[in-house]
Amino acid sequence: MSQTVPLPERMRPRTLDEVVGQAHLLGPKGALTRLTAGGRLPPMVMWGRPGTGKTTLARILAEATGHGFREFSGVSGSAAELKKFLQESREMPLFRGVPPVVFLDEIHRFNRAQQDILLPFLERGEAILIGATTENPAFYLNPALRSRCQLIALKGLEPGDIQQVLERAWAKERPGKPEPAEVFGWLSHWAGGDLRSALSGLETWLEMPDPDLEALQGALGGRMMFDRADGHYDLASAFQKSLRGSDADAALYYLSRMVRGGEDPRFIARRLMVCAAEDVGNADPQAFILAEAASRAVEQIGWPEARIPLAQAVIYVANAAKSNATVLAVDAALAAEDAPVPEALRDAHTSTARKAGMGAGYHYSHDDYDRPQAFLPEKLRGTAFHQPRRPQERNWRDRLEPDALVLGALWEGWMADHPEGGEIPMDGWCEQLGCSREALARALPKLAQGRFTLVRKLEARPL
Repeated sequence: MSQTVPLPERMRPRTLDEVVGQAHLLGPKGALTRLTAGGRLPPMVMWGRPGTGKTTLARILAEATGHGFREFSGVSGSAAELKKFLQESREMPLFRGVPPVVFLDEIHRFNRAQQDILLPFLERGEAILIGATTENPAFYLNPALRSRCQLIALKGLEPGDIQQVLERAWAKERPGKPEPAEVFGWLSHWAGGDLRSALSGLETWLEMPDPDLEALQGALGGRMMFDRADGHYDLASAFQKSLRGSDADAALYYLSRMVRGGEDPRFIARRLMVCAAEDVGNADPQAFILAEAASRAVEQIGWPEARIPLAQAVIYVANAAKSNATVLAVDAALAAEDAPVPEALRDAHTSTARKAGMGAGYHYSHDDYDRPQAFLPEKLRGTAFHQPRRPQERNWRDRLEPDALVLGALWEGWMADHPEGGEIPMDGWCEQLGCSREALARALPKLAQGRFTLVRKLEARPL
């Protein structure tokens, strides 16, 4: 083969035995092994990062099962060209018994109407589609097309797999010469699972007049490990999970990956706001306010300064107390059955409505905040959709103030017995007064004023 052909193409495997990695697909119990065990090749869409072998596998599978292979590109090809081939192949004697494999690279670049062109040919068995994409098919492929294809997820190659191919390439290109082990080790990690990039890096080394590792690193630069498949979904997921897990360092790292990779800063800000609402919630309401402010700063400031308010909000949200009580509450409410609105709460602003009994029995809450009322429909009364999970949220239910007269009597009796002060029996008093410790702590300073200084005490008790 001509040496003008790039090294990655010269090293492209010709059989499944030459393919490295993807054991979950090509092992004895792998998905592709099982799907093609009987010599049958079903329609499929392979998705994964660049350089994981999607095109190579498609070619090998087509040849191994005796199908013709025709390659199209969602980037440079046209839907009209694809449709013309499919229509003409129906009349070709070669394809009447064995339909061709139509390999559509970057299939997600075809819009939904263009993807629909494939459906009738797949349904009639006149073509076998193998699509390749770096995008999640769930977001970019028509449901009708997805339902007719097996979805095959390829993983990024491990450094050991990449090094194995680099050694194989060296033996072919420089037989008998000592291997640059240090270069292989660096390239296998630098490539980040992309075999094509690693082989291109080795080709750069081979073409350098006096190569050394430092010169190669300078020529290749830092690899930007970001693409739509990896960055837009996997990085966003890692970013939000790090925030949820209160790991500010990890969240900042994934933020930097998205920033360096060219992610839309508005997308980052939206994910941050979602996390502040979903994973922090009312355990620290300030988190959402700061995230929303960072979102506005992104719009007004722009890069590169917008990275600073984003990082500030990321650090705050990561370190904030976490609670998912808000999302659980709204989901529980959404799952509740419909029930009639109580008559007392129904609109009564017209005389006709009032004559029909609408609004009867409603008490204006500002007239007496402590007067109990039932607002839920009768069949749902007693249902608590919001279940506080953290002390910061439980404090909201701490609205029942202790009875002033009863508390005053308790306080006077305690002072008589403890003229020199001492520990106040908070738990016992709370039980007698029917209030929380927080409510009692708010009321006591008024009684102690001028006579005692109240001191907060942290006491460790054995479990």
